[in-house]
Amino acid sequence: MKVSIRTWKQSDTASLASALSNKNVLNHLRDGLPYPYLEKDAMDYIIFILSSNPNNTFAYAIDVDGTAVGSIGAFRQENIHCRTAELGYYLAEEYWGKGIMTEAVRLLCEKVFDETDIIRIFAEPFAYNIGSRRVLEKAGFQLEGIMKSNAVKNGQILDMALYGLTRQTEKYPVRRLNEDEIPAALELSWEVFSQFEAPEYSEEGIREFRKSLDDEDRTRTLTFYGAFDGDWLVGTLCMRKPQHIGGFFVKEDYHRKGIGRSLFETMRRDYDRQEFTVNSSPYAVEIYRHLGFQETDTEQTVNGIRFTPMKY
Repeated sequence: MKVSIRTWKQSDTASLASALSNKNVLNHLRDGLPYPYLEKDAMDYIIFILSSNPNNTFAYAIDVDGTAVGSIGAFRQENIHCRTAELGYYLAEEYWGKGIMTEAVRLLCEKVFDETDIIRIFAEPFAYNIGSRRVLEKAGFQLEGIMKSNAVKNGQILDMALYGLTRQTEKYPVRRLNEDEIPAALELSWEVFSQFEAPEYSEEGIREFRKSLDDEDRTRTLTFYGAFDGDWLVGTLCMRKPQHIGGFFVKEDYHRKGIGRSLFETMRRDYDRQEFTVNSSPYAVEIYRHLGFQETDTEQTVNGIRFTPMKY
């Protein structure tokens, strides 16, 4: 199945009308679309989009194997918000749950950031629409807040979720990871641990560390941050409550590039109280000192894991 986004064609009227003449689709969208949605309505929309200012309207058909199965667009805002764009999208119901929309969102955002001066794209799905929210999260959007009682749809007062994605200006941007990205963070942790820390651990300690990575209950309690080189995860930091660093790893080829500090500083912004603890491996003690941590006790060993308690 090949997913792409492309310019609308007048021959797309039938598939567009079929997708939108469906209450299950319309119920997740803003008001204003007629029901039933006829081919004439589809033709009017396509003509309107094709005649729109290409610097302000970035709207495309979602194409699967040559057929338009949905619509996606980013629309430039005005005044002081002229370098932000609001994202909107929908998909024919029979194509839900196949990863198509996530790929379309990624393609559109890449296109807008690569070809325009837009610096931020945002979306406002209904808060109850878990499917739409997961699409945004998997495409890299961050939840910025819940807007209480922000809409009236079908006679109901609804909350809306505000998601945002900003143009990457940092060479190795850092952000919180979503659930689907955590396995890659755990794999990276094991790779770096094996290379730099395992040589200083006993066999018991190595087994204990591997066991911690495989502990799904533990993983669910952690908050992960990641540093990226393009789409490639190159560093990760995870936090457990209350404010304890549970893992901090950067790939060898990316050492001494400021990635560790970027991970730490990004994490810090999520906390009001600037006090953090860590049980540092022997290898990382000096790294934590450079970040501003100090030892609070001497080195200890528990279940083969060697660590020095430190505090920031």
